[in-house]
Parts: sequence; structure tokens; C-alpha cells
Amino acid sequence: MESKDETLIRIGIADDNEPFRETLSEILAFEPDFQVVGLWRHGAEALVGLGRVKPDVVLVDINMPMLNGVDLTKRAREKFPHIKVIILSMHDDEGYVLETLKAGAAGYLIKDGSGTEVVRAIREVAAGRAYVHPQVTRTVISQFRDKAKLEDTWRGLLTQREMDVLRQLWMGKANDEIAQSLNITTKTVKNHISSILTKLDVGDRTQAVVCAMRRHWLPL
Repeated sequence: MESKDETLIRIGIADDNEPFRETLSEILAFEPDFQVVGLWRHGAEALVGLGRVKPDVVLVDINMPMLNGVDLTKRAREKFPHIKVIILSMHDDEGYVLETLKAGAAGYLIKDGSGTEVVRAIREVAAGRAYVHPQVTRTVISQFRDKAKLEDTWRGLLTQREMDVLRQLWMGKANDEIAQSLNITTKTVKNHISSILTKLDVGDRTQAVVCAMRRHWLPL
């Protein structure tokens, strides 16, 4: 039985772009402590291959046929929890990043990044640390800041109590339930709702909630 060299970081690559897959493999081969043990064309093939070669780290394209990168990450983490997943993506949007990290990925890289960046990410992840490409980190932080600004813009239009009522409407509560929750009268609730509709220039409470969600005042 072949023994595993504990000094090597064993790596798998799952990407449906063959030239990219082969080029990345050649780049990693220059690292003396790296060993590429598997190259796979799609997610389903990769899932089978992971069970056979059991790499330490697998690089996964987020957009693959048969089983995309997010679903592959979820299944790989369930079946082979010791394998660290690094997502390769063309997207630096917050939604993509959070979805993959939630699925269990330990790293996130932009595909047009440098080979040096990939090597650094593999070493970090293999050592038990998370790694997100600096460009992605900057973008996500910027998007969070922009969203936070949007979430706070209601203060220039609604009073705190009106926002409290709007949140209750978002929760689907009736007027009497809102009155009880906020310790105010039903008449006061109606007055607040009337004021909210006027300020948001909408016709009913449902439209008010939708308007607030679009402005990111309330969760979607």
C-alpha cells in the first residue's frame, strides 16, 4: 500500500475549462510541497474523485455542469470534512461570496488572479485558516457599507415609532397585535400607518413593506 507523504499538500482541481485546469495544474507543480492528485471536468466527477484520492485541498470552479461549485462544496464537506475547499469564481459580489462560505468553503479566489495568489491561498487553507482574495474582501466590505447607508436612510423620512410600526407590518401583524407589541392604542397604530403611507407615497400597507424592502430598510 502506497504511503502518504505528510509533507506534501495534496490538491484536486475541479473545473470544466480544460486549458485553465491544465495550466493551473502546471503552475502548482512548480511548488515542491504540492502534489496535484486529481483533475475533474465537472462537479459530479469531482465528488467521486474526492472519495478516491482524498486531497487536502480542492480548487472548485463555482460554475460547473452537473454539479455546481456551491453544491459540490456542500456535499464534499458532508462526506469528506477534512478536505478544504477553495472556490474559483469570476464574481466578486457579496452574494456569491457569502453563499459559498455558508456552504463550507474555506477560501474564495477570483479566476483571473495570479498563480502566486492561488499558491498563497492553498497554503493558508491547508494550515487551517480561511483565505479570501483581497479584491473580494474590499468589494464585500464596500457593499456592506453601501447597504448599511441605505438601511439608515429611513431616518430622514420616518420617525423611530413609524419605523417600529413598519417592522411590525413586515412581520405580518394586524393593528391590534401591533398596538399590543408597542404598548400603544390601535388608533395610534392607524395614525402611524396613515403617515407611513403618505410619506412613502404608497396605497396600502403591503406596498409600504415592499417599498421598505426595496430600499433595504427591511430584510428581503
